[in-house]
Parts: sequence; C-alpha cells; structure tokens
Amino acid sequence: MMELLTLLAIYYQCGEEAIHGRLTQAQRFACNESYQQAKALFLDEAARAPGARITPAQNAQAYLRFKMWERENAEIVQSLKQR
Repeated sequence: MMELLTLLAIYYQCGEEAIHGRLTQAQRFACNESYQQAKALFLDEAARAPGARITPAQNAQAYLRFKMWERENAEIVQSLKQR
C-alpha cells in the first residue's frame, strides 16, 4: 500500500505541475512512468513480474481498478493531492 501511495503522490503532484506548464519533457516522461507503475499495482502478480508485457486488455482493467480505488478512497486521494 505504501508503494501505491508514494507513486500516487508523485502522480498527483505531476498533474498539478502540468496544469501550470512547469514540467520538462523528461519530467513528463517520469510522471507517466509513475502513473504506469501505480496502475500496474492493480494487476495480478504475473502481470507485474519483471519483463512482463501488459496487454491492452490488462491496461484497461488496471485503469478501471485504479479509478474504482480512487472513488472508494476519496479521502486519501484528496489528502495526496493537497501535498
């Protein structure tokens, strides 16, 4: 859970910085990587294994699970966004 919260704190901060146009291209790539890593945590262990390739269906599933987690944990999300 701590890994997820750390990645999401970075992701939400990235979103705020992006709104204000304060990210370099390298930072945008790093932010996207944080988002992809967080989303992957919503997949089964085999899909997260080193070298595993995530299919488009798994990517969509991870996104939907992530969005459900955000809805179910709105207070945590709000707290992370305020940092």
